[in-house]
Amino acid sequence: MATIELRQVEKKFGDLHAVKPMDLTVHDGEFMVLLGPSGCGKTTTLRMISGLEAVTGGQILIDGRDVTWAHPSDRDIALVFQFFALYPHLSAWQNIAFPLQAEGESRVNIEKRVSEVARMLGIKHLLHLRPKALSGGDKQRVGLARALVRRPAAFLMDEPIGALDADARETMRAEIKQFHLTQNATTVYVTHDQIEAMALGDRIVVMSMGVVQQVGTPAEVYYDPANLFVARFIGSPGMNLVTGGYADGVVHLPGSNPYPVPPAWNTALQREMGSEGDVIVGFRPEAGRVTGTGPLVAEVYATELHGAYTVLHLSLNGTVVHIRADRGIDYPIGTAVRFDLDPEIVRFFDPQTEAALRLPFDGAQDKAQEPALRRAQDTALTGGSTNG
Repeated sequence: MATIELRQVEKKFGDLHAVKPMDLTVHDGEFMVLLGPSGCGKTTTLRMISGLEAVTGGQILIDGRDVTWAHPSDRDIALVFQFFALYPHLSAWQNIAFPLQAEGESRVNIEKRVSEVARMLGIKHLLHLRPKALSGGDKQRVGLARALVRRPAAFLMDEPIGALDADARETMRAEIKQFHLTQNATTVYVTHDQIEAMALGDRIVVMSMGVVQQVGTPAEVYYDPANLFVARFIGSPGMNLVTGGYADGVVHLPGSNPYPVPPAWNTALQREMGSEGDVIVGFRPEAGRVTGTGPLVAEVYATELHGAYTVLHLSLNGTVVHIRADRGIDYPIGTAVRFDLDPEIVRFFDPQTEAALRLPFDGAQDKAQEPALRRAQDTALTGGSTNG
């Protein structure tokens, strides 16, 4: 496998900056996901790594070797595309074997490798069929097998399961994850689907408008977003973001709702803002806790039963927030509900810069946050969906 390094890599199309200068390292054996809405630059970044798109500036290194201007065939990478890209006149076996035949491999080695990857992906019984006789999921398995058969230094996957239906995507997602765990393959994976990103990635690169917004583990980008874009984009619904006025350790939210700031955050807010000023309070739906004595009061705007839980849509004087509650809760519309917020997973943002405010964590505080990080990642995987 290989380490991939991008050093101040950028791409311009005329005056349009498709990817602004970025530094990124994909470690040996890591599964890195490039996530963002359409047009954010994630596929362009992947194509620059592959050599299919020339860089405007910067360097690309694979295992320390500068491949910035190397031909795609000289980079020892394999590509998996969204729309299969199979040869329609060849059988599945011939499609999978083609890269090895092009490299002049012996018939014995080709037979062995095709058999190995076909067994791994459960398609040995389909090898005699042509693409038109295969389902969408099986076509994607053949496309994946064609990439795997070469044993390259790295795999690049451009929304490889985006064209499949929901059931097939779930199955293929599990198969790609299993492949990564067994092969320990360095992989760069492009998607706009946050479920895929959260489920597959060791780390996620969140992009918008050609700019890297945040790089972190699934739990970090969900629980501790770097800015308002990441907070909104990750999660379904996204993070609740409510603007209030901060003064004397209290944020006054809409609807005459005073929210006492957790002590550690109070120090951070005073350091960043002084004694008073506007601040955005951010909290995930699972951070809300419906209680009879909570400091915040809102009216029920709507309710949604999601099977294992209920989502309450609550109006804070016209600002709607979303709270994840027990499945048995069923309040009539207009009911006044009291709730509190879990202080471990509340975040604060500067309304001017849109950047997250930070706590000066020490080792003990980091350790104390670990349970919240684990809860956040579990919730992201069970409660998230596609944005963008």
